Amino acid sequence: MSARTPVPAPPPSPISAGRGIAFRLSALVLSVVGLIFVAMSAATYFMAREALLKNAEQNARTQAQALVQRIEARLAPISRVPLGLAYELGDDGLSDEGILRRQRQMLLDNPEIFGTAAAYEPFGRHPQQEFFAPYTFRAPLGITHINLGGPGYRYHAMDWYQIPRELGQTIWSEPYFDEGGGNTLMATCSVPFYQGQGAGHGEGRHVAGVVTADVSLDWLKRLVSSVNVLETGYAWLITRNGTYVTHPEPGVAFNETIFSRAEEAGDLDLRRIGQDMVRGGSKLVETKSLHTGKPGFLVYAPLPSTGWSLGVFSPRDELLADVNRLALVSAGLGGGGFLLLAALTAVIARGITRPLRRLCLAAREVAGGRLDAPLPEVASRDEVFELAEAFAHMQESLKEHIRDLTLATATRERIQSELRIASEIQLGILPKTFPPLPRHAEFDLFASLTPAREVGGDFYDFFPCGPDCFCFLIGDVSGKGVPAAFYMAVSRTLIKAVAESVAGAGQRRGADRHHSPLEAANLGEIQRRIPNPGHILARANNGLAEDNESCMFVTVFCAVLDFASGEVHYASAGHNPPVLLRAGARPEYLPTHGDPVAGAMTGIAFTTDTLTLNPGDALALYTDGVTEAMNPVQELYGEARLLEHLAEHDGLDVRAACQALAADVHAFASGAEQSDDITMLVLRYNGPSTANGPDTANGAATDNSSTDDSTTENRTRPGPDTT
Repeated sequence: MSARTPVPAPPPSPISAGRGIAFRLSALVLSVVGLIFVAMSAATYFMAREALLKNAEQNARTQAQALVQRIEARLAPISRVPLGLAYELGDDGLSDEGILRRQRQMLLDNPEIFGTAAAYEPFGRHPQQEFFAPYTFRAPLGITHINLGGPGYRYHAMDWYQIPRELGQTIWSEPYFDEGGGNTLMATCSVPFYQGQGAGHGEGRHVAGVVTADVSLDWLKRLVSSVNVLETGYAWLITRNGTYVTHPEPGVAFNETIFSRAEEAGDLDLRRIGQDMVRGGSKLVETKSLHTGKPGFLVYAPLPSTGWSLGVFSPRDELLADVNRLALVSAGLGGGGFLLLAALTAVIARGITRPLRRLCLAAREVAGGRLDAPLPEVASRDEVFELAEAFAHMQESLKEHIRDLTLATATRERIQSELRIASEIQLGILPKTFPPLPRHAEFDLFASLTPAREVGGDFYDFFPCGPDCFCFLIGDVSGKGVPAAFYMAVSRTLIKAVAESVAGAGQRRGADRHHSPLEAANLGEIQRRIPNPGHILARANNGLAEDNESCMFVTVFCAVLDFASGEVHYASAGHNPPVLLRAGARPEYLPTHGDPVAGAMTGIAFTTDTLTLNPGDALALYTDGVTEAMNPVQELYGEARLLEHLAEHDGLDVRAACQALAADVHAFASGAEQSDDITMLVLRYNGPSTANGPDTANGAATDNSSTDDSTTENRTRPGPDTT
């Protein structure tokens, strides 16, 4: 970064003594101070009254919100605890003893929870047992277990079970006395859990039961009753149905609702307040307390996790008790302050403006580019001293900022340059010769890759793998950025090396043997068979999984084409299924077997399938960057849209097919940011060619009869290849 060119400072403007800050400040203060004193005496009472009321309202809001947060801090985490057990029960992976152990651990980890139950549907856990609801709770002698349910306690009809079961969501129950479980006053957080196959209820999954977390309300009553609101103010709590959970008046809590008290007192305002509270409203209103009979301010706010509502009442007369005394004190201070202010104004004004003028001159020098300009010394420890220190700090910050900016700019430019070079290297290692084997007219192939970032994790490859055999593949590495790019390069290189090794090993074994003419002819036919892609992926997987501390993986679709017969052997390591384009037929997805991804663990076997391409048939390979491309409204391109596009553009050559699909994906995105690499490969089989003999560049036909490198059936399940 070049040296900073000093900016000429603006010339100082002369200030006459009569128009300076000191003169104007003194004149203004002394001319209006009398009017201020008169007006202050008359307005003190009203201003103090309004200010005190506003401050009291704000304090009431703050106090209510603080109490809500304290309650939420204990209730909100509780609703997440039964969700964990519900997920585990949904997988049906816990035994009866496992459920009890899990419940016990929940209580040990969460002291706020009194007890927890896992209540199943009738006969849902054991065919011969209608009620199965293990309940673990805190007893005087420690944590113990019981089984809820029976003729005297049919929990299936209880609100804590029925409501979350029907609504399919987390529900807090009304406070109740739990006679069947903990025998204490509590509220229950209930969460339904599901079992079966499918995405949700009605799609193969069904409600299997309800997980609960019981919370004793003793701590809640103590917390609310401990709130001090002036001398006679108080706080109270109601449920989402209006039932009082806490109230300072004896016998009200859990016995009355806000609506029953409003009806009894004929208080329409209280009824409207109750209606807004149960709807989750939050407001400050003026009302009259039924408990003390005093007018005041009521602040109420909801508890988000339970749907309950908290109210805090502040008496009005206690808020205004000091207003008169405050008005008298203000009047006295105002009269004395007038005399003192008149005497000190001139002195203070000049004392303040003198260092300010010196700071102004120094600031002009700094603005002109002289960052080391000396600042004036300020003896007083006031705002002017702080301003001088702020100027000094500003000087150091500006110099440090310029140094950091220079370094950051150089570093950012270096990183961008390195990323551009890495992108060019990554794209440079992918084959770009189309058609790949110009002397072979039996097939045509084209591929393209559009990275989402400078470097990415998608790749494709194609190469000869024996006489009349051609291997082509596509892959997608987990993650993005530089790590994915490195893993992509390793994966592509390893798969290609393994494929060439498998093909070469089969040819060498055939060349080292001596056969009769008939055997040689059969052997030549066997060697025309395709090397086993399942073995290739198995060996490549073992190499990728070794020392894979980063736990990265790659999805791969690998296939090998026999030029002469059109036979294709293929295997998939967790990759998207390719699209088979039969000439004159609707496109369809090629069936795969859901084999796992490569690189996750060693010793995985991959299934090899076989299909025969007729002249004019094609295979379209792609990564999930195509089907998962999104438009600005978060809609996916999708597999159905891919089939529809390929059907509409049937008959295009491979290059035009790739370009048309890429254009359609970008048009669908409508300018939305590309979130993943978009990679495509299209191969079309043209039929056997009599004009071209075997590719002599790959050697003469050799023995390839080993079961590691050829497939004699339409589907094989090889073990890990040790060739």
